Amino acid sequence: MCSAFPVFLTGALGVQLTDEVGLSATQIGLAMGASFTVAALLSAPMGRVAERLGPRRGFTVGLTLTAASMLATASFARSFWQFCLILGVAGMANALNQPSANLMLTTHISADRLGFALATKQSGMPAAALLGGVAVPAVALTVGWQWAYVAGAALAVGAIALFPADVGGRSSRHVETNESGGARSARPDLGVPLLVLYATVGMLGATNAGAMVGFITSGAEASGLAPGVAGLVLSLGSLVGVASRLFQGWQVDRKGILPIQRLVWLYGLGALGVLGLAVDVPLTYLLAPLPAFAFGWAWPGLFNLSVIRNNPSAPAAATGISQVGVFVGAALGPALGGLIIDNGSYRALWLFGAVTLFIGSLLAVYLRSRIRAAREATDAVRV
Repeated sequence: MCSAFPVFLTGALGVQLTDEVGLSATQIGLAMGASFTVAALLSAPMGRVAERLGPRRGFTVGLTLTAASMLATASFARSFWQFCLILGVAGMANALNQPSANLMLTTHISADRLGFALATKQSGMPAAALLGGVAVPAVALTVGWQWAYVAGAALAVGAIALFPADVGGRSSRHVETNESGGARSARPDLGVPLLVLYATVGMLGATNAGAMVGFITSGAEASGLAPGVAGLVLSLGSLVGVASRLFQGWQVDRKGILPIQRLVWLYGLGALGVLGLAVDVPLTYLLAPLPAFAFGWAWPGLFNLSVIRNNPSAPAAATGISQVGVFVGAALGPALGGLIIDNGSYRALWLFGAVTLFIGSLLAVYLRSRIRAAREATDAVRV
């Protein structure tokens, strides 16, 4: 949650940053996109770093950078380029924290509870969006937008202090030796082409999510809702997203559902919810976020579970690669969203988001067939 908070808070504070700092919707989207762009560029190498450092040290370094970026935003960010630079640092921290978390859960949680555990971990992102929405009426409209970032930094410092002492290095099953006898990170079990397909599916889902989280507050206000109510629209949607993620993870563990199969349906149903936002009237901003978030932003836990199950030798390295697509989509969503709004309308933005989810659903079906074919080929070679 702390890792995602800097960028999601920036989206939630869009109206205040426009009025007090002078940023346009395009600039806010690009600043958010800068964070995810840095995260995308560093995700694969940070996955290998997490394999070597282990979760505790990885988190300590990452969350320290997260807290520093939020304090710097509150103290110094008063221009577009300053927001881009500081949020870029937050993106670097996020690129390390994500695979560190995946490694921690994979090495310390049993396989029959891993779906719910990953869903809980992935609930940190909508929780960050929820807190961002609450921060608008509770902090930004009372004592000032800067103090919302200060509160976020305090949360990150608290997370470092509360991290369990018994979660240390990596499990030995994630370590191989090279020809000279030194330790090195294990390689993913799936080939790069399949991991690229995973990344592409994640990119499409994250593109919609980035646009939705970045601009649903300003879109609700533009439709006629009061600023405080508009902020709570994001919080309500995020709360529904958290509940849905936990439910999806619990079902996958309990019923043995293939996570990639459930992801196909979540993308499709989420697209219908985003289409509801395209009606672009106050009532739809109160109703449509429920299915849009419950389905269209409930997939990340299942996405990571599918990658981890298919890459047991190196979960951090594998999710570091697949997460590249998620970060790219999270960068494209706000950046393209701001351009669409400034040159078109909020209705056009939501139509764009629905299309990305529909395409992602179809591509996930193709990915599932490719994984099955790869498994059959491997089994045939072993036989």
